[in-house]
Amino acid sequence: MSHIATLKKLAREEELEVLEYADGRVLVIGSLVNVHWWPMSKRKTAYVEGAPTGYRFATAKNVIRLATKGTP
Repeated sequence: MSHIATLKKLAREEELEVLEYADGRVLVIGSLVNVHWWPMSKRKTAYVEGAPTGYRFATAKNVIRLATKGTP
């Protein structure tokens, strides 16, 4: 299963929305914080909207946890 398919499945369970962009970025919205994630990038970095640094080597599970709880 691809990273994005896994993310969509986990997001559906948490009732979150996943938006895909042409540049490879994925945005998870509808929870505590909005999370931007680049699943196809070298470091798979996830950023909380407005944060100066991100979390490298994030998985789909980390991204959902970051969106719902605010910690990876």
